Amino acid sequence: MRKHLSSLCLGLVLFSFQSCKQDTSVADQEKIVLESFSQLIEAVNLSDSSDQYTLVEEFLDSLETPFIENDTETYFMYYGDANSVQVAGDFTGWNPTGRNFAKLRDTDLWYRKETFESNARLDYKLVINGSNWILDPNNPNRIGGGFGANSELAMPEYVQPEEIILREGTPKGTITKINLASSNTGKTYDVHVYLPASYDPTVQYNVAYFQDGNDYLNLAYSTVVMDNLIADEKIVPLIGVFVVPNDRNVEYAFDDRFDYTAFFVSELVPYIDSNYSTITAPEGRGVIGDSYGGNISAIIAFQNPDVFGNCGIHSGAFQPNNFHANSIVMDGVKKDIKVASVWGSYEGSSLPPNMRKVKDYLIDTGYEVVWKELPEGHSWGLWRATTDDMLEFFFPFN
Repeated sequence: MRKHLSSLCLGLVLFSFQSCKQDTSVADQEKIVLESFSQLIEAVNLSDSSDQYTLVEEFLDSLETPFIENDTETYFMYYGDANSVQVAGDFTGWNPTGRNFAKLRDTDLWYRKETFESNARLDYKLVINGSNWILDPNNPNRIGGGFGANSELAMPEYVQPEEIILREGTPKGTITKINLASSNTGKTYDVHVYLPASYDPTVQYNVAYFQDGNDYLNLAYSTVVMDNLIADEKIVPLIGVFVVPNDRNVEYAFDDRFDYTAFFVSELVPYIDSNYSTITAPEGRGVIGDSYGGNISAIIAFQNPDVFGNCGIHSGAFQPNNFHANSIVMDGVKKDIKVASVWGSYEGSSLPPNMRKVKDYLIDTGYEVVWKELPEGHSWGLWRATTDDMLEFFFPFN
């Protein structure tokens, strides 16, 4: 977890000016401890021009950014030569417009104040001079994403996911890559198969199927999560199948979504069942996906409840084709499917309310549902920290 700075003394000195008529240096003034960013602003505004830079540099040397006060108030900062500075991230829809920084007097310190929930976790970048998008140079915390790394803001009550960390001594499963040709889509798919460390071909295993296979492996650390959950006896040992799309938008949300569904159900599942020791009942299989991957996972499961009895939806982007996935999920007929749904409140104007709508329908219709809405964005930071919730719901140890 990020260091909670709001209650810490920063060790910087704020100077009380006895009289505006006195022409003495900062070093000769009465000293009190600076405890907030607002006090820095006051100190700089009251100081001689020659002392502004010293105050700012000592302040920046004493902390990481963003600087958090009172658990919710966040100061983004940039120290350097610039004509303009902005911030863009999950909380702006990745649009920097209107998120301009102010420059602190004659110094090179730029800053902007935002307010977030005390347990929020958000991705962001700084935008320098309107076009140079950079990681926050004073924030060492990074988060991997589909378009590269972002800076991470973790508020004081956010708890970093321990289950994604590779632990020494924990038995590790094995991963094998296969290539599977599909007659339904006319494409060949890279498929990574995870077998638990205790895999025994005489024992039948549950199977978790993941869309965006490379991302669930490399950004969500899902095999590490499974290793840890199995070792901690939070889930039963299971097989993981990570499928890499060829053209994810077309296959997950648009023209090829039904051909891809046919590949998944009539080609991929039979291949896995034929080559590994699996539980072939629907309750022994789960399909999990993020964004458009959540869209196709819902389509696959709800159109084939005799194959998949568990459906994990990470921030399901159901918007394509006039929310066609809604009509598939909410068709008025209850299926024997367990659903785990997670989304962030900072995911735009349409996704969170639609996920709430789908969740309410499922609960009202009598489905087994677990769900979370968290103060986060459309990010692998959210999805990697909640994959364990889905696996524990679908395949609990007890």
